[in-house]
Amino acid sequence: SLLESCNLYMLVTFWSINYLSNRENFLEKIKKLLEEVKVELTPEQTLIYWQDKNLTEELRTREIDEKVSEISAVKELREFLTFFMRDLARGKDLVAEGRDMGSVVFPWAKFKIFLTACPEIRAIRRYQETILSAQGKRTYEEILENLKKRDELDTQREVSPLAVPEGAYIIDTSYLSLEEVLSKILEFIKK
Repeated sequence: SLLESCNLYMLVTFWSINYLSNRENFLEKIKKLLEEVKVELTPEQTLIYWQDKNLTEELRTREIDEKVSEISAVKELREFLTFFMRDLARGKDLVAEGRDMGSVVFPWAKFKIFLTACPEIRAIRRYQETILSAQGKRTYEEILENLKKRDELDTQREVSPLAVPEGAYIIDTSYLSLEEVLSKILEFIKK
């Protein structure tokens, strides 16, 4: 199973933009809304269902992408979602993907892999993903600017800043194929 933390933070950002203009009792409102959510961990992705609708692809919009770092910096929200994700993972074999999975959410993980790539390569990859999805209306330049901004915000945030987890195997994927990255990961695990 795959647990993608970004989908949960994008869901909260979606609610924040569309339903929670008043930030009073923000965390309590989020907790209540999460009671109505079904999260399905599949081998390919983390699926998010709310109000009998699969929102997974709908969460990948420019507006959400631009605000997710701001919302995810809220200390109480990060703490709550950390425990929420741990509950989702309980009793499951899974791969957890996210900016603080190995450092904060699952610091005891048996294997920690930190994938990195230069912003320009990451922007090309994201741009190619958006072309294939319903959200293909963003330019490469917009994506690159957003990635750089998110990296800066995430590395400088007070709570759970983006950092290489202790004991992580670091792979720069900038000029590696998917198969080469997978090979390096499997080699690390075998060792």
